[in-house]
Amino acid sequence: MNRSWHVPVLALIAALGLARASAAADPAAAKKVDFVKDVQPIFKASCVKCHGADPEKPGKKAAAKLWLDDKAAAMKGGKSGVAIVPGKSKDSLLFKLLSGPVTMTVEDDDKEIAPMPKVKKGEKWKPLTDDQIATIKQWIDQGADWPAAM
Repeated sequence: MNRSWHVPVLALIAALGLARASAAADPAAAKKVDFVKDVQPIFKASCVKCHGADPEKPGKKAAAKLWLDDKAAAMKGGKSGVAIVPGKSKDSLLFKLLSGPVTMTVEDDDKEIAPMPKVKKGEKWKPLTDDQIATIKQWIDQGADWPAAM
C-alpha cells in the first residue's frame, strides 16, 4: 500500500497548527479591536472624567492638557507629549502610564508621572484590568483606528 500521501497531509496539518499558534502568540493578529465597542467604553469609564469635557463645568481643562474624548486632541497629546503613537504601543505614553508609573523628561525636567487612572487623595491606585490594558495596547498596535465622527 502506497502511503506517500501521508507526508503532504502531515505537513499541511503541521502548518495549520503553526498558523494557529502564531495567531495566539500575537494578539494583534487575533482580532481587530473596535474603538467604539472596545476602547471608548474604557476611556469613558476610567479616563474621560479627568481627560474630557464636563457638561456641568463648561471651560474645564483636561488634566495634563490631554483630551481622551476627542480624536484630534487625543492624537495631538498633552503636556507630557504624544500619548498615542499609532502602531507603536511601546512608544505611547498612554499605554506606559496604564501599566504603571513612568519617569520621563517633561519640559527639560525629569519627573515621575503617576500611573493612570490617577488616584484620589487617600485612595489606593486601581489599575485597569489586564484585559483592558491589553485591549488598549492591541488597539494602538493595530494603528489606533478612531472613527472621526465621535
